[in-house]
Amino acid sequence: MIHVSYVSRTDPPMSSEQLLELLMECRTKNTARGVTGMLLYANGTFLQAIEGDDAVIDELLGKIEHDSRHADIQILSRRAIEQRQYSEWSMGFDRVTDEALGEIDGLRDFGAKDFDFNFLIEHEPVVNSLMEHYRRPHWDPLLGELDAKDKVIEHLQEKLAQVRGGVEVARLALESVTEASRKGATDDALLRLCDTALDALGRR
Repeated sequence: MIHVSYVSRTDPPMSSEQLLELLMECRTKNTARGVTGMLLYANGTFLQAIEGDDAVIDELLGKIEHDSRHADIQILSRRAIEQRQYSEWSMGFDRVTDEALGEIDGLRDFGAKDFDFNFLIEHEPVVNSLMEHYRRPHWDPLLGELDAKDKVIEHLQEKLAQVRGGVEVARLALESVTEASRKGATDDALLRLCDTALDALGRR
């Protein structure tokens, strides 16, 4: 198993919606691949750590290098590990802010404005302090949005399953109406079948 950290930049800077899309993609794919890690972002700059099986990480790095959302990718470290450092994160995330940086010992003179590609590739101790600090769970409004979005998706999936079930009932009801019409059923019987179909499609 290996741990790799790298820095890259994106131009123009990503919007919250784009970051959410990226994170949702990472969560889904990383869980399936057995990859864990952390992604930090500010000023159009990514600092990311990923860990997992050697072949999986190498394949993922190859995909990242060809991802238009990343440019000027610079590997900062690559080392073998026996235990994951980010075992709780399929992909943890935080946006770097002055408020968050103020909590990190040894980075009192490092501000969010300093979080950029050129600075990070030249200051390994800063990178190490950042990654060590963010190994612990942190709450971020964007991550809250992502969690909320996950809940909305789950709710929609449940509703979709209900709709599909309703459609199948409606299909049966409509087929029954057709068959009953062909057999000369009474108007009352046909109306009852139509009501069943409408109810199945969500009429209140």
